[in-house]
Amino acid sequence: MRLVLLAVVLALTTAVTPATAAVTAAVTAAPPRAVTGTEQDLGDPIAGRVLSQEQSQGVDADGRPQAYWVNAGNDEIPAIFQVTDLRSGEIVFGQRLPSGANSWANTFSTAEGTVYFGMTSGELYRWTPGDPEVTSLGTPLPGEGIWRLAAAPDGTIYGGTYPGGKLISYDPADGTVTDHGQLIAGETYGRSLVVTDESVWFGTQPNARLARFDRATGAVTQIPLPDPYTAHEVVYDMTLAGDQLFVRVQPSNDLLVLDTATGAFVDIVPGISGRAISPPDPAGEHVYFRIAAQGIVRYHLESHTWEPIGWAPNAFPGSWAWIDLDDPDFPGQTLAMTYYYGRIYAWNPTTKATKYLGESGLEGAPSPVQALGAGPDGAIYAGAFLSPPGMARVDPATATTTVLASAGQVEGFGSYDNHLVYGRYPGGHLLDYDLDRPWAYGTNPGPPVTIGDEQDRPQAFVQVGDRMAVGSAPVSGRLGGALTLWDPATGDTTVHHDLIPDQSVVSLATHDGLLYGGTSVYGGYGIDPVATDARLFVFDPATGEVLRQVTPVRGARAVSGLTVDERGRIWGLADGTLFLYDPRAGRILRSAALFGQENTRYGSERGMVLRGRSAFVVTAGSLWHVDTRTWKARELAGDRVAHLAQDQDGRLYFARGSRLFRWTEDGDR
Repeated sequence: MRLVLLAVVLALTTAVTPATAAVTAAVTAAPPRAVTGTEQDLGDPIAGRVLSQEQSQGVDADGRPQAYWVNAGNDEIPAIFQVTDLRSGEIVFGQRLPSGANSWANTFSTAEGTVYFGMTSGELYRWTPGDPEVTSLGTPLPGEGIWRLAAAPDGTIYGGTYPGGKLISYDPADGTVTDHGQLIAGETYGRSLVVTDESVWFGTQPNARLARFDRATGAVTQIPLPDPYTAHEVVYDMTLAGDQLFVRVQPSNDLLVLDTATGAFVDIVPGISGRAISPPDPAGEHVYFRIAAQGIVRYHLESHTWEPIGWAPNAFPGSWAWIDLDDPDFPGQTLAMTYYYGRIYAWNPTTKATKYLGESGLEGAPSPVQALGAGPDGAIYAGAFLSPPGMARVDPATATTTVLASAGQVEGFGSYDNHLVYGRYPGGHLLDYDLDRPWAYGTNPGPPVTIGDEQDRPQAFVQVGDRMAVGSAPVSGRLGGALTLWDPATGDTTVHHDLIPDQSVVSLATHDGLLYGGTSVYGGYGIDPVATDARLFVFDPATGEVLRQVTPVRGARAVSGLTVDERGRIWGLADGTLFLYDPRAGRILRSAALFGQENTRYGSERGMVLRGRSAFVVTAGSLWHVDTRTWKARELAGDRVAHLAQDQDGRLYFARGSRLFRWTEDGDR
């Protein structure tokens, strides 16, 4: 009888084991942790900026010279168009635009006496001095941003676009827009324009190419650049002086002089400091441009020689014009230049008198937050998009903000000892700020270290030994980022370029002397990816070898937010999926699409903080809490949340556009 009962019990036990196990797991597993908290609006860390990426100059109906600005907005505030009277320095017109945040296209049509400007989001506007408001001309080519404008002598307005690399034209007489197509195959930016009665000279990015468009026939003739410049990235600025076309190329900033009559390049001026080259002087003998060590120089069109003129404004010329100031100290024609921070400089060739007009009266907008990081001093640091003022230091104890001047556009932060390090765009610059000494840009931090190898955006930082590991994305038009080992003490770098072929390195973590890197399939802007899956890789800094690489999620575009838990496991985000990687097993232990599908270029706006059994995650425009035992996710804050940092008291910081917020878990205050 006992044997029969035992057999029955064993049979029943065997039959119900799976169900029983599931029930047992449900009973014994800890319930999802309830996390609540409060968010606090800390305001705009970089509260205001004047930044007009492109400017132009013209005159009103009475011949008074004017400067035209389109000061950048942000996600919440459109750009503002403003006009400065160069004689009085007064702002004589201003209007916040109905849409569009950034403009790299601004030109004055002398035929009409009208200024035209276009937005990178595609809108086209015009304003004639005396008009009560700006006129919207709509979006000439939906899906195409306008990146440069130039006015023809007959009043036709030509534009270069992105991402199609197209030439477009607008006829003010009847409002028609003509799409002339992509002038050079594969070139995605129409970056610079010069227009004559017969021709449009067209410069491109992401590869420096030059073409001539015949306005009568529509024929396109590509003009080969000299051999050293075929590998350059962009024809950025052009000016025509008689038959000589001045072409500034990057990254060298060399100035190439083309004789348009013969088709030959007749001179090269190395390393001018940009941006623009002046129109010819009234006598037609010279043009002017800036060389950093010399200031403004005068270039002789006939002899192809140049000399400094003794005028050295601390600014990059954005536009030039010969103007009448109606001032006895400035007789005849005076040379005026604008600077994208809203400043105006003028110099008279007869008296050598100079004039300066500051940005007072111009309106900007708060700078969108581009990066967040926690410093070893306990402060939170915020970098902003194309930030003229600098980066911000936020004191968690008082929530007060200090702007550290001249930092530039910060792409990412890191730290070692009591130093804050950061990466700056453009140029792939690495900077080291000693927190034990006062901020003094140029001294502390000192001159930047340049990664090189076509790297432009240093985004990810982690200390490994006595060096910093830096992950970066390349310049426009290039695939293949880099993992750089940088010794801030000496400035020495070892660059591992294109470590994961055709992918950028956008996230880093370290454990037991090894580096764990996340990639993005994207390279610089203006080129499509060829890789299909972002990767997680393991790198040995001692040998310079990739030990292993895996694909956390098929089809994910970026692997970001890499974080190490107390057991040495690697947590990360692959688009909208959370994953857990075991270094010992060399495999993904678990993954779950908790946040919905989200594609991003580099994933730099994502972040993760591990605390006990909690993962705090920023992705898909929200701050989330994930219980790391149950993998249940709950949204804590939404509405365009981006970036993530944690202070020494465990409070979380994130951004919405230009504003910074702090989230404090209940019980932590």
